[in-house]
Amino acid sequence: MKVLTSLACAAAIVAAPASAADLLGTAAPFTLPAPSSPLIFESGSNWYVRGDLGISFDDAPSVSFSSISVPPPGFPGAPLPVYSGQNIHSTDFTGGVGAGYRFNNYLRFDATWDYRTGPGGSSSATVVCPYGLTGLTSQAPPNPLLGYLYNTTNTCIGSANINQHNNTFLANAYVDLGTYYGFTPYVGGGAGFNINTMSGSLNFNETANGLPYAANLTPTGAYPQLWLDQFGTLISPQPNIAFTQQNWNRTFSSTTYSFAWALAAGLGFQLTPSATLDVGYRYLNSGAITTLINPQTGMTVKQNNWSQQIRVGLRYTIQ
Repeated sequence: MKVLTSLACAAAIVAAPASAADLLGTAAPFTLPAPSSPLIFESGSNWYVRGDLGISFDDAPSVSFSSISVPPPGFPGAPLPVYSGQNIHSTDFTGGVGAGYRFNNYLRFDATWDYRTGPGGSSSATVVCPYGLTGLTSQAPPNPLLGYLYNTTNTCIGSANINQHNNTFLANAYVDLGTYYGFTPYVGGGAGFNINTMSGSLNFNETANGLPYAANLTPTGAYPQLWLDQFGTLISPQPNIAFTQQNWNRTFSSTTYSFAWALAAGLGFQLTPSATLDVGYRYLNSGAITTLINPQTGMTVKQNNWSQQIRVGLRYTIQ
C-alpha cells in the first residue's frame, strides 16, 4: 500500500509541469524588447557668413591744370606741367563682410559689401596766372588796341589735397577646384556697383611772393578781351582765364556711382568643421571717375578707380 502511494505522488509531481504548460498554451515565451539605439539629429546648413581684411594697390588721382597753363607758342619754358599725380601708386586699406550659400562641393555664391580707402594725398603743378592786366597796342599806325599780355613770368604753384573712399556691393560666384592636402583652390568673379566719395581742397599761391592768388583781371579800358603773347600775337587756343576777379581756390566734395566688377582667385583651408581660412587675390574695377573742381577754369580730378587686392578672411558655416 505504501508503495502504491509513493508511485502516485511521483506521477503527480511529473504531471504538474505538463498541466501548467497546457494552461499557458503552446506560444513562445514572452521576452522584453531590446533597448533601441538613441536617435541622432544632424544640425547645420550650407549658408555661411564671411569677413575679410586686406590691402589695396591703387593708382593715385591726377589733377588737370591744362586748361589754365597753356603757354603761348614759342614760349621757352613750354610745356608747363599740366598733370600731376599720374603714374603714382598708393597702398590702401580694404575690408568687408558678406553672406553666402554653398550649392555643392564645387560651387558657391555670396553677396558682399566692401569698404576701401581710396588713394589720396597731395599733388602740385606750376601754372601761368597773370597777376594783373597790361594792355598791348599795335606798333604800326594807326596803332589799334590789340588785347592783353599773357605774361608767362607770372606763375602760381597749384596744390591739391584729396581724400576719398569707396563702398562696393558685389554679387559673387566661386568654383572650388578640389581639396589637396587640406587646401582648396578656387576662382571666381562678381559684379555690382561702387560708390566713390571724394573730397579735398585746391589752392594756388603766387610764385613770386607765396600769397594766395586772387588777381583782379577786370578790364578797365577799351582793349579787346583777348590774350596775346609778348609780340602782340593772338594765342590760340585762348587760355581759360576769364577777364574778371579770379577765384581759383576751392574745397570740393562729390559722390559718384558706377558699375563695378571683380575677378578673384585664392585658397581655402578648413580650420574646423565650420570655419575656413580664406587667402586670396582680387582685381576690382569700377571705371574712371572725372570730377570738375573749378568751373571757372575747368580744372578736374581724374581717378582711374581700379585696384589689385590681397585679402585674408574667414568663412563660417552657420550651424
